Amino acid sequence: MRRMSVAAMVMVCASSAVLTACGGSDGAASSGSGSKELTFVSYGAGTYQDAQEAAWLKPFEQAQGAKITIAGPSDNAKLTTMVKANNVSWDVVDTDAFFPQENCGTLVQKIDVGSLAGAFPKGTLSPCGVPDALFGLLLMYNSKTYGDKPPTGLADFFDPKAFPGKRVIFSADPTIGNLEAALMGDGVAPDALYPLDVDRALKVFDRIKSDLILSPTYGAQQQAMVGNQADMALVVSARAYSVLKAGGTNWKPVWDHVPVTWDVLVIPKGAPHADLAQQFIRFSSQPEQSAGFAERSGAGAANVNAKPNITDPLQREVNAFSPEHQAIQVPVDAQWWTKNRAKTVEAWTRWTSG
Repeated sequence: MRRMSVAAMVMVCASSAVLTACGGSDGAASSGSGSKELTFVSYGAGTYQDAQEAAWLKPFEQAQGAKITIAGPSDNAKLTTMVKANNVSWDVVDTDAFFPQENCGTLVQKIDVGSLAGAFPKGTLSPCGVPDALFGLLLMYNSKTYGDKPPTGLADFFDPKAFPGKRVIFSADPTIGNLEAALMGDGVAPDALYPLDVDRALKVFDRIKSDLILSPTYGAQQQAMVGNQADMALVVSARAYSVLKAGGTNWKPVWDHVPVTWDVLVIPKGAPHADLAQQFIRFSSQPEQSAGFAERSGAGAANVNAKPNITDPLQREVNAFSPEHQAIQVPVDAQWWTKNRAKTVEAWTRWTSG
């Protein structure tokens, strides 16, 4: 008898009443694949991970009768070490979009999303990485500093004479849009960004280097903002929401061009519960789960058919993915970053540590 098609299997799995009967579709044999246990890796305690737990993890546990353990923080180097040592304890990992494009089939395995393949923004889905969250890199300013004369565009972030004060960025990963923001702040049109002129972007950052706070984690950046240690920030939209929720309501967005990046879910090569991990990723990628996550996290829904109902006024204030902001969204070029990530990260690291 012919095996059930992947598309049909996804439709069956969408119903919680029969979800427990659904098996993995990638055919990969993995130790413990029949176990109802899963280790999910995210970025640590906070609004973002809480939203994943509420929208994905708990509903999947209930539907599957499974137990999900949350580990973290997400760390590509640690994942690499696990796989190379053949000692993998992680099943699903939330990571950046370009890691699986560089390491598909070696450090992470292919994921079959079946009929969901067309449900993501163009260019975001790769064979080993399934989009789970969209992020806009927002320019925000501290209204306690600038009062009724606030910055109005990205150029102001890089102009310490007109707008003196400390700037804070997340410095561990240049792929989130920092370089694109610098170039657009220097007058480069969004449709002329690529190939990125990395040297020019770093020279733009040179203008504010003495006023720049380089945060190694998103948590540190959030603390700097809430604690009023900075006056302006380039911050991803999900963290902007966290800042407001944590009491930093004096921080206001500037709606200039917004670089858009995304995170993906991956399955490490040799994951102990790879079949269940495949099911989990298909489940969390459904429109309902995608919308539920967006409603709680401040990130954009990865499934284009999701219809999140954003009711929190704080979230609405920094929602880079509302219809009125669609025209200013500037998606990063995944192909360029995949080909040039290593050397660009090296250049960025030299600059930030120099």
